[in-house]
Amino acid sequence: MQTETIAELKGSIKALERKNRWLTLIVFCILVIGAASFLWQMPFKPKTSASPDQENILRVRGIVVVDENGTERVWIGAPVPEPLILGKRFPRGGKMSGIILFDEEGNERSGYCTSDGYPNVLFTLDSIGQQHVLFMAEPQGDTALWIWNGGNSFNLSIGEETSSLKLSQQGEVLFERGETR
Repeated sequence: MQTETIAELKGSIKALERKNRWLTLIVFCILVIGAASFLWQMPFKPKTSASPDQENILRVRGIVVVDENGTERVWIGAPVPEPLILGKRFPRGGKMSGIILFDEEGNERSGYCTSDGYPNVLFTLDSIGQQHVLFMAEPQGDTALWIWNGGNSFNLSIGEETSSLKLSQQGEVLFERGETR
């Protein structure tokens, strides 16, 4: 009787395996047909390459780079913030957009910016709390370079019509040529 039961069980298992294969095939076909009908209903838009001037462009109002201590070291923005000196913000005298560099304490030390009120481009080098070098180009092309520390200064201005040079020590003019600004 065991032999007959084993034979019946083997037959039942083979029948179940056939049904399982058919069910698997039916489910697979339903999934394929469903996916195909879903894709068929999606609007087709051929992929076009972006124009060269828009490819890989990131548009932001600002980027702030911080060091391992969380201190802001570089600001790239439109506009950039007011100057931070010894933990306190001071008025800049107008909105600026560009790149500002800070030292490890967070004090503003340099900038490369354009002014919003009048389209000058400026490059500065600063000590803590004071500007020492200013290089500026005006929109019509006039340029100027100012270097100073206390009463000592060097001013050079070049325009289309005039140029000037001035050198001072402890507030006393040592050399001056042309019209100074």
